[in-house]
Amino acid sequence: MKTFSWLALGLALLSSSSIAADKDTIRFGVEASFAPFEYKKPDGSLTGFEIDLGNALCKQLHKKCVWVQANFDGLIPSLNVNKIDAVFSSLGITDKRSKRVTFTNVVWTGYSSMLSRTQAHLKATPESLKGKVIGVQQGTMQEHYVRERFAKHGVEVRTYQDQDQVYSDLVNGRIDASFQDMIQAQFTFIEAGKNAQFTNQQVEDVLLPADTAIAVKKGNAELVALLNQGLQALHDNGTYDRIQKHYFGELKLYHK
Repeated sequence: MKTFSWLALGLALLSSSSIAADKDTIRFGVEASFAPFEYKKPDGSLTGFEIDLGNALCKQLHKKCVWVQANFDGLIPSLNVNKIDAVFSSLGITDKRSKRVTFTNVVWTGYSSMLSRTQAHLKATPESLKGKVIGVQQGTMQEHYVRERFAKHGVEVRTYQDQDQVYSDLVNGRIDASFQDMIQAQFTFIEAGKNAQFTNQQVEDVLLPADTAIAVKKGNAELVALLNQGLQALHDNGTYDRIQKHYFGELKLYHK
């Protein structure tokens, strides 16, 4: 029995080691509640701009794609303990994150925004938001931004596990405003939800960089170079533009 236990343990360790060291697979971490970038179909399968782009990237590199779902604030911790190989989930390139991970070349660019009811006439300033409740997805750069810019000015910051929960409370009046990616808010909240009574205001700040990329564990220069090579190939052969047009029409998310 003791011999069997050690044998089972050895086989388990060997198996997990083989998975982690599989050079033919890229495990992308994703939080799939951020349409149209990454979300679930009714049957539970993943889809979206970055999902299609990631699958095309793996095909270009002759790799197998494995999508590992997690809460957004758990993606970088999962990366740093080798549960995944990279984070591909609308991750903005911030100075704070750059201390923890290495980013690839830019995948797409889009500003942040503040959503609020048009009739409220709110602005993204401490004076306008004083006494109000702001909703943000936990672990996002928008959360860091509102805590730094508004929390000390009498603004309540409320965090949520996913963006859909933020939108639900915004519509139901439990929060006064929300901060998120502007493109995502326009396509998924304003247009898809027919929420014309809300204003989607662009917000620019040093804490809200517009560029997003794939994040890789510090020190893994080989994977960064490989992903950059694949991304460039998708631009060169027209695959990026085709996927972009499918989800966003004539809107250009990538600027050389």
